[in-house]
Amino acid sequence: MTKVARFEELAESGNRLLVRFHQELGYFQRPQIPTESDVMNHILKSNCTGRMWFYLEAGCRLHCHDISNINQLRSCEDGLKDHINKVKALLEELECLVEDVYGITLTASLSALKVSDNHSIDSKLTTESCLMEEVDKSVDGLDSVVSYVTVMVIIRNMLKLDYMMQERIVGALSIKTPTLELQSYCLVWDLCPYIDDNVMHLAWKMCPWNLGDGTSSKLLLLRKTHAAV
Repeated sequence: MTKVARFEELAESGNRLLVRFHQELGYFQRPQIPTESDVMNHILKSNCTGRMWFYLEAGCRLHCHDISNINQLRSCEDGLKDHINKVKALLEELECLVEDVYGITLTASLSALKVSDNHSIDSKLTTESCLMEEVDKSVDGLDSVVSYVTVMVIIRNMLKLDYMMQERIVGALSIKTPTLELQSYCLVWDLCPYIDDNVMHLAWKMCPWNLGDGTSSKLLLLRKTHAAV
């Protein structure tokens, strides 16, 4: 789950970059002073300085501010692209981990089935009741693992969809992006529409868990593998 927590941290930092890009772009796209307004017209006439008229003739812009603004936009854009690369690498690691855990769980499931089918063979060495109790413990532990792996797969899919959304947003950014459209991007990024909070809470609640003394060696390996998540 540490990788899931890392994804959330990256999403928050990416959101901050997107909001900053929105602010800088809003400043860059700001409209000129409306001289048609009676109030503004009066203010301009009462402050008719050379500096003011120069500012108006330049389209209400200062060259040094524009350069700084463009540099900030470029910095945000580069930061967002780097964010996408980090999230992509993180999801690739999570994908490999989920596949490994799934394979271990499948092997453990087959082993548990063999133990259940062949319990009569070992009846000479132990009583049937003791053996069945051992099998029941193993099955209970296996059920817990299967449940957790299922939740992991669901979370992996949710994070993947959220990443794809972020990737599309970053790919659509430009200096010509309308302000309202950029506001929508910031909103959906912050909302994380593909992330189900109930599933996330369930995953944190299930981790760590106790599989019992009857856990097979494969399930113990699965627990160690999960500790690296």
